[in-house]
Amino acid sequence: MTFDNNRTFGVEIEFIGENNQRTTVEEINNYLQNNNASIRMYSASYSDCDSSKWRLKTDSSVSGTGYGLEVVSPILQGEQGYKDLMLVLDSINNTGATINRTCGLHVHVGVSNWKIKHFRNLYKRYCKFEQAIDSVMPTSRRMSNNTYCRSTVGSFTHNDNLKNAFDVIDSLRNARSISRHIGTRYTKLNIDSFWKHGTIEFRHHAGTTDTDKIANWLKLVMTMVQAADQMRSVKVKGFDCKDTYKDKINLMLKGLGQVDGSFVDATVKRFFTKRRRELCS
Repeated sequence: MTFDNNRTFGVEIEFIGENNQRTTVEEINNYLQNNNASIRMYSASYSDCDSSKWRLKTDSSVSGTGYGLEVVSPILQGEQGYKDLMLVLDSINNTGATINRTCGLHVHVGVSNWKIKHFRNLYKRYCKFEQAIDSVMPTSRRMSNNTYCRSTVGSFTHNDNLKNAFDVIDSLRNARSISRHIGTRYTKLNIDSFWKHGTIEFRHHAGTTDTDKIANWLKLVMTMVQAADQMRSVKVKGFDCKDTYKDKINLMLKGLGQVDGSFVDATVKRFFTKRRRELCS
């Protein structure tokens, strides 16, 4: 499948390095040079916001035996951006990077032209299927088990009723009111990045440097954004609650597969079906 999409994207990849920031940058750049890559990695401070280049930062939220590090991509787009990401992942893995539950994977998708109707559509879909998505994540990323990616649906309903959550979403008149209602950026779906980067940030995924996991997750969230672009309907019944759709990952994937220009093909569907079986057996 060609990664053909006009939306920009970016990733933040947290991991534990065998070596410190400087040495890891050298190792990554040696790998990229040996593979004739036109890109390179740069050391950067945690506050560095230069979105034009690949950066390796230290990350104090990552702990374990080694060095807490985070690779932050530049703004990526299309097939070349996707290929660059896969090559950088190979270079990270070549350094002996490891992952534990303190690590996360954050994906940003550019939505600078969105109106409130698009945000509502995406938030409704995410609320409806949040527990289905939980089923393809380790326990540490489910519900509100992680301080840095708390439940999104839980921000809109306190009695588990999805219709109530949808009513709250519909009552919020603009993106700022959604942000104020949620009250934190540390949710599975983070709208606060919209004003800083022009993006919506997906924080749900557990830390990983695995190319298959990241490729399939990227295709899933990019298609969710496309579904909101196209304003595809998201409906629930009055008695539906948060766990009504927890076993409905295939229903979610089937719907996303019908989006125009969808990246959710048979390969993506098989990946997540298998992933759910492995994590929920």
